[in-house]
Amino acid sequence: MGKRLLLIGGFGPGQLTDSYANGFERRGLEVFRFDSDRAYLEAAAFAHNPYFRRAFRSWLWDKVHRATIGVARAVMPHAVMVIKGSYLDAQTVRIIRRELGVPFFNYYPDHPYCGVPLNPRKTSAQRRDLIDVLKEYTRVWTWEPALSARLQSDGVSAAYLPFGVDDDVFRPDGPGPSSPCRECTLDHRVVFVGQHSDKREEHLSAVREHPVGLWGSRWSRAAGRFGGRHAVHREPAFGEACAALYRSADVSLNVVDDLNMPGHNMRTFEITGSGGAMLSSYTDEQAAIFPAGEAAMYYHEREELDDLLGRMRADRPFSARLRRNAAAIASGHSYQLRAATMLAELGLS
Repeated sequence: MGKRLLLIGGFGPGQLTDSYANGFERRGLEVFRFDSDRAYLEAAAFAHNPYFRRAFRSWLWDKVHRATIGVARAVMPHAVMVIKGSYLDAQTVRIIRRELGVPFFNYYPDHPYCGVPLNPRKTSAQRRDLIDVLKEYTRVWTWEPALSARLQSDGVSAAYLPFGVDDDVFRPDGPGPSSPCRECTLDHRVVFVGQHSDKREEHLSAVREHPVGLWGSRWSRAAGRFGGRHAVHREPAFGEACAALYRSADVSLNVVDDLNMPGHNMRTFEITGSGGAMLSSYTDEQAAIFPAGEAAMYYHEREELDDLLGRMRADRPFSARLRRNAAAIASGHSYQLRAATMLAELGLS
């Protein structure tokens, strides 16, 4: 029997936890999944109410702490991995590490130095003592070199590891979406998939010559301000549905939020891994992985968007070359390879 990995996090279509589960299983590990988001919502009858959830957050977290310890004792894994796990406190991490005596590591996909606002739509908020908790892990990987260095200076055993591609889902040879669109009956040639932010709305408002199909939470608040130019969808686009959009669109937009600057985001690899033609806000890190004009296109100011979209849509051979090169590069960044890196660094390979 292979080694057992207990994987803790939120599971669902398009979730990073699912991608890592697939990656570790491909490396031959037996993966036990503990859905901490689900455990949190099932911890009490009122937990589905966002306002009660906010008021009783500490009590709910304590219940999930006990559940996490119980699962770890039952599974007796050779290693424990957490994706984010912002509900976990330092004592819970210490108890599991002490009792099991195995590596307990974390991939932190958000910005660890920026607190999450109290948002009733979210199932948890980032801990005020997060850095102290991260110090308790055997290793913490994060997606941006400067963040990794800052964590190290604060006493965390941190290392840099970019996001990657779940090539079971985001692959260039899959099917496209239904055409025309099942929800709005349009044929979307420029797409953006991701939740609303003020910055993203500002940038997409600057696109005036190319209709954009938008998928993601909270875009309905901006629909009226686009003056009918862009199509906001209520149906979500996760996993295969998201990959199909990237694969078929002329251009897939990536507006990198400020908290991901100067790095990248999951979308960087999801678009390219799907064989999409990516037009992204510029970052040095993205351009180092997917070179400008060879595997992606970048804009520095939002006023450039219309012209760049026009060029990419008009020059089909150029865009086809971007797609091929990007997909070839992305294939070397699978979550199976990310899992192999982690196992080697932890001495578990």
